[in-house]
Amino acid sequence: MITVKNVFDPIEAEDGQRLWIEPDNLTRDLREWCSVTHVLCHLAPSAQLADWFERHPDGYDYYRATYHEALAKSKYMPILRQIAVAAQHENFTFLHQSGDPAHNAATALHDFISELQAYCPPDGA
Repeated sequence: MITVKNVFDPIEAEDGQRLWIEPDNLTRDLREWCSVTHVLCHLAPSAQLADWFERHPDGYDYYRATYHEALAKSKYMPILRQIAVAAQHENFTFLHQSGDPAHNAATALHDFISELQAYCPPDGA
């Protein structure tokens, strides 16, 4: 199962692996303080797209669609499929830095992975 949280939301045992999904890296201290398991900047929206969305907060649908298109064409599709399959039996928490809990990089990636799960065999079979 995948959940989405702000990086500063309370850490819970059921979070599982906590994955940072933003184009900007984290300092080691912040990673430790927020219990970030993996920093996945390479799976985040491009810095240009993130900057555009920051300037156009009402443009989430365009941001999400553009991000999904980039993910679908990326060399990281095998990793994304692995996450989709693993999330069928493991917990993952996608972490973001946005003040908007519904419109952010982690939520957009969660949507992409959820759609991808429909095309992945259950339990990696």
